[in-house]
Amino acid sequence: MVRKNKDAEFICEYEVKDHKIMTMEEEKRERVIAAALKEFNKGYHLANIDEIIKEAGISKGLIFHYFGSKRGLFLFLLKYSAEIMNNEYSKVILSSRDFLENVRVVSKLAMEMTFQYPIMFGFVAKAIFVLNEVFPEGLPKDIPNSNRTLLQQILKKSDKALFRDDIDYDKAQNIIMWTANGFSESLLQYGDEAENYKIHIDEIMKEFEEYVELLRKLIYK
Repeated sequence: MVRKNKDAEFICEYEVKDHKIMTMEEEKRERVIAAALKEFNKGYHLANIDEIIKEAGISKGLIFHYFGSKRGLFLFLLKYSAEIMNNEYSKVILSSRDFLENVRVVSKLAMEMTFQYPIMFGFVAKAIFVLNEVFPEGLPKDIPNSNRTLLQQILKKSDKALFRDDIDYDKAQNIIMWTANGFSESLLQYGDEAENYKIHIDEIMKEFEEYVELLRKLIYK
């Protein structure tokens, strides 16, 4: 007989707008979400519910009423973050057949979102590595994966004729993707404060464009 987790009713498919936390007064709700994202940005195992309730100014009982458990809160934050990211990525229009140009467009949007939501992006970057451990029964399937959808679009539109004939097409695409992802992840060094990103935004964007142009010279005809 499979043992049912005590928080099973909270570890399920649902839309963020339908979650019971959305019935909470908006200012208070935003305080809870901000405090939770900040605390989980330390990593799942280091996150402490007591720190969240202290920061948000609510009782521990309320946290468990709304989320059931630490896992339930963690899952809500994943869904909340994924929805924001998905809404932003859905605005992207990939009109070019230039693989590198399309990766550049999507990467720039990802960086702009990192500048705007540094804590949320830090949370997501760390969360990815513990999903299997935190949700051994599997993650609910309704979490949108806008990155995968966009990647499929980019690959579908890609014009092989732009790439040099003497290199492996698939490996060249991987190099471009790894470079873009690695650069985006390197931005986490600027921490949780949006102001830190604003100070360095010009040099960040300049460096990114330099990588794009270098890849263009190395990989394209």
